[in-house]
Amino acid sequence: MAAEPRIEELLREVDAVRDDGTSDYFCSNYHWLPVNTRLRLLLGVARVPQPGDDERAELYDSRNYERVFEHLSRRLPPCRGCGCLRFEHARDETRAG
Repeated sequence: MAAEPRIEELLREVDAVRDDGTSDYFCSNYHWLPVNTRLRLLLGVARVPQPGDDERAELYDSRNYERVFEHLSRRLPPCRGCGCLRFEHARDETRAG
């Protein structure tokens, strides 16, 4: 998003994450949670105000946060062999039941 160049930094950080397959597991959320914490401060209702924001209402729009959240989070490698997968299985069973 051109209006907030620090989002490009988050994109580069996310794109640098790799699951090299050498460990027993890979947790995407381990990498995502700190990125998302910083994203929330850059975009959406939790944005920390910056000089010039008066002309950029889109930076406080939660829909824009959601779009960037989805775009960035989907770029990470999927979890492999971590506890998140057990949680997802339990969540899916709860939804089906």
